[in-house]
Amino acid sequence: MPKKKVIDEVVKQAEERHTKKKEAKSPGIKAYTGATLLDCVVGGGYPFGSMIQLYGDSQSGKTYMAIECIAHARQTFGKKLKWFYDDAEAGFNFDTQSMYGFEMLPKDKEDRSDTIEEFASRLKRELNKLKKDELLIYVVDSFDGLGSEAEKVRDAERQKAFENGKVYEKGTFAMEKQKFASEFFRNRIREIRNKNCLLIVISQVRTDIGKTFGDKDSVSGGKALKFYSTFRIKLSEVEKVKKKKRDISATIKAKAVKARIHRPFRECFINLIFDYGIDNIGSNIDFLYDLKTEQGREKLKKDQKKVEWDGKEYSRNKLIQHIEENDLEEELIQRVKDEWDRIEDSIATKRKDKWVTKIDSTPRN
Repeated sequence: MPKKKVIDEVVKQAEERHTKKKEAKSPGIKAYTGATLLDCVVGGGYPFGSMIQLYGDSQSGKTYMAIECIAHARQTFGKKLKWFYDDAEAGFNFDTQSMYGFEMLPKDKEDRSDTIEEFASRLKRELNKLKKDELLIYVVDSFDGLGSEAEKVRDAERQKAFENGKVYEKGTFAMEKQKFASEFFRNRIREIRNKNCLLIVISQVRTDIGKTFGDKDSVSGGKALKFYSTFRIKLSEVEKVKKKKRDISATIKAKAVKARIHRPFRECFINLIFDYGIDNIGSNIDFLYDLKTEQGREKLKKDQKKVEWDGKEYSRNKLIQHIEENDLEEELIQRVKDEWDRIEDSIATKRKDKWVTKIDSTPRN
């Protein structure tokens, strides 16, 4: 065989291997977040084969966002979806049977991680159980609730010293968790990418008091979480809504602090009803009619804000009722996506393609 044909054949085989490898690692399957606007923020949903970090203050809706993702993925993918909710803090008290029609926690409530080593083991266990055509969502809530095996040893030694009337003199500010996290994510992220796994890590925010510039919020676990996350979503409570002097819902601001897409750093407002979950219809209406601006909220409070839907005016609550009674949820979602894209198109850079250049064929000496 001529040398050129041999080279061409080798190149062709290499390209085929690369294509197959790329297809295996990037199936393009995404999990609906539970909120149309958050889907828009992250480019259509959370991609399987990646790690997502949800972080924010206490009561900022982190757990809601995680369980909504599981609930909607179960509805979308059916029996092909497997999930594991790792309740590391042992503080999960949501009635998911009432909210979504199924129990989200494992049957064995004690099947949860106390240390980062146990979390690594459980994630590996769930990945090994996964069949080729199955999808996995693994949530750890929260990363801050994980200790380390070394911490357990030190605690036992400290208690023993106390019981014997001695002073425990070993240091307490060890970095085992950060070091293990860096090694764990560096190795396990490859397996997450090669399989249809979506890892959602929930973290509590901490404020760096002495920091004078940049983002003052930080999370535990070192830099590994920031580095290996495809998306980092910062959640913060904007306002609460009361009924008969009792809190019934809240508005959460979700901002993509890190987003590996071509439109990063987007943000949105999401309504959470505490005994219902994400109010996607209400959130979409607020976005579509700009009701989350200060002026829009004031008009809404005075009941002066009427919104138009197909030529007819409604109050906000009446429009929600109209959409639910007439099964117009998908129509509303499409209108929100169209408006989001319209805004994106209006701010897109309109420049000449810098890669399209004319070749100067003038001879040079």
